[in-house]
Amino acid sequence: MIRSCCRYSRLFLLLLLISSVIVGGIWHRSYSAESGREVAQNAVAASRRTAIVTAVANASPAVVNISAVRNVETRTSFDEWFWGEIPYPRRRALREVGSGVIVDKKGHILTNHHVIRDADKITVTIPDGREFEAQVVGDDLFSDLALLEVDTDGLSLPEIRWGDSDSLLIGEWVVAIGNPFGLSLGDAQPTVTAGIVSATRRVLTVEDLYHEDLIQTDASINPGNSGGALVNIHGELIGINTVIRSTSGGSQGVGFAIPVNKARRVVQQITEYGSVIPPYFDLEVQLVTEELAEKLSMARNTGVLVSEIGRRSPLVDTGIKRGDVIVAISGQRIKDKQDFNARTRLLPLNQPVQCEFIRRGKRRQTEFTLKTLQWNYAPSGWGITLAQPDKAMARKYKQRGVIVTHVDKDSGLANALERGDFIYQIDDILIPSLEIFKIMDDRIRTQSRAQVYFQRDGVHQTIPVTFFNRNNRRR
Repeated sequence: MIRSCCRYSRLFLLLLLISSVIVGGIWHRSYSAESGREVAQNAVAASRRTAIVTAVANASPAVVNISAVRNVETRTSFDEWFWGEIPYPRRRALREVGSGVIVDKKGHILTNHHVIRDADKITVTIPDGREFEAQVVGDDLFSDLALLEVDTDGLSLPEIRWGDSDSLLIGEWVVAIGNPFGLSLGDAQPTVTAGIVSATRRVLTVEDLYHEDLIQTDASINPGNSGGALVNIHGELIGINTVIRSTSGGSQGVGFAIPVNKARRVVQQITEYGSVIPPYFDLEVQLVTEELAEKLSMARNTGVLVSEIGRRSPLVDTGIKRGDVIVAISGQRIKDKQDFNARTRLLPLNQPVQCEFIRRGKRRQTEFTLKTLQWNYAPSGWGITLAQPDKAMARKYKQRGVIVTHVDKDSGLANALERGDFIYQIDDILIPSLEIFKIMDDRIRTQSRAQVYFQRDGVHQTIPVTFFNRNNRRR
C-alpha cells in the first residue's frame, strides 16, 4: 500500500512538472508576443516623432495669428447718385489677416509691415487661445517688418529661439508656420508646411519695394502666412515669411522669407530708436549706365558711381574719390543705387566694413568704419535742416514725421516754416522718417508744386511749395 502511494505521488509530480513546462511555454510565447507588439508600437511612435515634428513643437507656440482692421471711407457712387441716392460718406472695416512671431516674453511680436499697414485695430491670438490688442512699437517700410507689443499683465509668453540665417545650407529642411487664408481664426492653432531651402540671397522687387538677400523655399506659403515663421530643423527662427511668386495667386513652391539676421537688426533699431535710422554716409552715388561703364573701362555696368563725397564722410580717409565705382560692400556685390541703399542702411557702427571699388578699370580694396547714424538732413534747395525724432519725441507728436530744426533766413520757406515744425506728409505720401523724405524729395523735384503738411503747437497746417529749379525753391 505504501509503495502504491509513493508510486502515485511520483506520477503526480511528473504530471505536474510536464504541465508546468507546457503552461510556461504557452505563457512565454504569449509574453513574447505581447512584448514584441509593445516594441513595435514604440518603434512606430518613435518613427512618427520626427525632427520636423519636434521642430514644430518647439516653435509653433510662439507663432501667432494677427487680425488688422482698417476703417476706410467710401463715397456714394455715380450710379447711386443718378438714381436719387443721397450722397454721404460711408465707413467700412477692411480686415487683413496675417501671422506674427513672439520674439521675447515681454510681449514683443515681429510681423510684416504690410500686414498691419494703416491698421486702426490689431488683434493678436496666440496658440493657447488668448487674445490681446496690440500696439505698433515701430515699423520699417523698406524691410517690410514691424514690431508689435501686447500687454500680458505680467504673464510670460512663449518665445521663439533665434537662429542664424547666414549659416543656411541649400537643400536643408525648413518649416513654415503661419495662418494661411485665415484658417486659424477661431482655432488659434497655426498651419505647418515643410520644404527645403531652395536658394539664398534672392533679390525681388514687390510693389516697388526692393528686397535683397531673401531666403527662397518650396515650403508652401500662401496669403496669410505673411509675418509667420520660417524655422530650421531645430525649431529656430531663420526667416520671416513675406511673399510668394505665383501665376495663380496660390503657392507654387516659390516662397520667400526675410532672413532673421536682418530682422534682428531691424528689431534692435526699432526697440532703441522707434524706427530704422541709416548710418551717416555724406555720400552721393548714381547709377552706372552702359555708356558710363565704357568710359570708365569697366567690363559691365554694375555698382554705383561716387558723384559727391562730403568732408565729414567716413569714406574720406579710405582713398575713395569722386569718379570711383563701388562694386561690393561686406563681400556683397552692389548692382545699382537701390541695391547700395538696401545693403548699407543696416550696417553696424564702429566695426570695419570691407569695400571694393574700381578706379580706371582696376579693382581696389579698402575698409571704412561708420561712426554715427543720420539724425539730421539738409535737403538741397529747401533752405532748412530736418531731424529724425527719437522715441520720446515721436510719442509727443503721437505720429511719425520729421522735425524742422533750422530755417535759413534767405530760404523761400522762411515765412512759412519755423524751428520745431513737424512735417508728416508731402502731397498724399506720409513722411515717417528722413529716409522717406529723401526719397520723396528726389521724386517731387520733377514737379512744379507740392503740398507740405506739418503740425505746429498741435495745429495742422498746409503750405504749397513751388519749384523753380533744382537749387531754388520758394513758397
